Amino acid sequence: MTPAQCFDHNGRLQPFDGRPDEPYLYQWVHVLDGQPLRLDAHLHLLGTAYRALFSRDFRFDTAGIARRIGAMQRANRYPLAGSSFVRLRLYASGETALLPGGVSLYAGYALRSLRPSAVTVCCELPYDDRPTSLREAAAQLNRRIAAAAGAQVAVRCDAAGRLLDADDAPLFVVRGMTLLTPPAPESVERQIAREAIAAAGLNLQEEPLTRETLRRCDELFCFDHRGVTALGSCDGTPYMDLIAGRIAQALAAPF
Repeated sequence: MTPAQCFDHNGRLQPFDGRPDEPYLYQWVHVLDGQPLRLDAHLHLLGTAYRALFSRDFRFDTAGIARRIGAMQRANRYPLAGSSFVRLRLYASGETALLPGGVSLYAGYALRSLRPSAVTVCCELPYDDRPTSLREAAAQLNRRIAAAAGAQVAVRCDAAGRLLDADDAPLFVVRGMTLLTPPAPESVERQIAREAIAAAGLNLQEEPLTRETLRRCDELFCFDHRGVTALGSCDGTPYMDLIAGRIAQALAAPF
């Protein structure tokens, strides 16, 4: 695998050394048929978070970053057709790095075939829940905790039992024909899920949810850069995936 690309303030390609001591912000970008989807929105969120956390402006070049994503995909011999993923990092220094994130079996956002089991994991982050290196590290730790409990997905909650997300992705609960989601920072994935839910003719409500909610719902799913993942169970409670399938069908239309 070709090393990831890293660019300095002047856009010059530099070796990627990981910078283990430098905090960063990140976004996962879905690339469909060679085109990064909603790249402007991803960069806008990075810029907003960068200004809030580091008190500096991040001036991004959408077309330039799109070209770099294309170059990175070619260097990693990703197929030109179908979906693949890129992780975009913005370091505190203002440098950006692109890391290859794999190739999808699907074309576009989809209902993934896996229906993993989940467990709830208590994990509160300091400051806030913006997509930082701290949140990414916490997500990796939570996955290991879930695996130790015999599950594949960690549904994160706070000390009071309020639900936050699932594997670092927006979480959605289905009760009948109504969908519920806990309050969370805005993200591209959250917006896409909101649009797909509306296109499917379903109602979405944002309200605090707790672990108790998970015992009284019909379905539980999360939505990330790959698409919809319907959870088979959480803390032993089994779920269906009928509404998740409707939302995935609605996703196919715009893409």
